[in-house]
Amino acid sequence: MLRSAFPLVFQLPHRKPPPIRPPRPPPVRRYASPAAAVPPPPPPPRPLPPASAYVHLPFCRKRCHYCDFPIVALGSSAPSPGGPGEGEDPRIADYVRLLLREVAATRPVSDDGVPLQTIFFGGGTPSLVPPRLVAAVLDALRGRFGLSACPEVSIEMDPGTFDAAKLRELVGVGVNRVSLGVQAFQEELLRACGRAHGLREVHEAVGIVTACEGLQNWSMDLISSLPNQTQEMWEESLRCTVDARPTHVSVYDLQIEQGTKFGQIFRSSVFSYWKGATCIN
Repeated sequence: MLRSAFPLVFQLPHRKPPPIRPPRPPPVRRYASPAAAVPPPPPPPRPLPPASAYVHLPFCRKRCHYCDFPIVALGSSAPSPGGPGEGEDPRIADYVRLLLREVAATRPVSDDGVPLQTIFFGGGTPSLVPPRLVAAVLDALRGRFGLSACPEVSIEMDPGTFDAAKLRELVGVGVNRVSLGVQAFQEELLRACGRAHGLREVHEAVGIVTACEGLQNWSMDLISSLPNQTQEMWEESLRCTVDARPTHVSVYDLQIEQGTKFGQIFRSSVFSYWKGATCIN
């Protein structure tokens, strides 16, 4: 069912080898014999083994108005943090089971045995996936490709999809970096872009992340040019972000993609929907 809906995504990006300058040709003698052959160029270098892996966990509670990513919207069946039914959605377990098979079937690029340095769980909303399934993927990657002594393991998390206990479990299985999808610090903007969380969940999530022992590295995502986003709103979001003190901030200027809710609004010429939006230069 899942494989027919969208492809599994497990990528091992290649590192580019350092450029090799071609050897300088020998000087041509004026009366050189035509039989003197120019030595052939050296063979191209072998590609360096991959050092990173991206794992796509496509599950969300709902599709945001700007999103054109391959996802599965779980709707009302999405597990709530700490709820009794968390992790029981068979679509999540089935997908991870197929993902583990894909990892096992992926051959290492080389036999050099260089372990992975970074792993990124993206989505989707990976924080909807139970920690035990995240641990299963990490174990599969470790067994197939090896992990360095101190790999960076990042996971995207949305406010309202995790509590302190779940975050501690994720840290316990090896996650050491969180990418928190806040997007805005205004309730009306969160509703306007179709986010499944509100401002209260944003502040709760920031508090959980900053208070988690063993988690020192986390980032926050913001979106600019949202409908009816004013300069004052944007400045407020920046102030709240600075006060939260993440180690990294990612700012995305809104792009209107075909097939999204925003794309439908844009095509219908309802440009007043974006009145006063702030674009980052």
